[in-house]
Amino acid sequence: MASKGKRLRFGFLSFRVMPAPDACNRFCFVVKKKNGNAVFRNKCRRILRSVFFKESKNFKSPFWIMAVVDMNQIDANWEALREDAGKLVVELC
Repeated sequence: MASKGKRLRFGFLSFRVMPAPDACNRFCFVVKKKNGNAVFRNKCRRILRSVFFKESKNFKSPFWIMAVVDMNQIDANWEALREDAGKLVVELC
């Protein structure tokens, strides 16, 4: 997955997107340890998970998506993170 797929970047998020070889959507959320403590990393994952699982029903076809968060704990802007994830969802719908 990491070496294949289309690369997209929106603000704090980098994405790898590829059509699913099977018929279901799969999501992988990567928040590196250097970005912040466990509370911060888990909050990033919770926000992304809610956006993608809510909107995955609207995708044209099934995708495998890997989202990598490039936001430090100091720069935390949760609305911007939601907006960046929403931009990808709009592009895939």
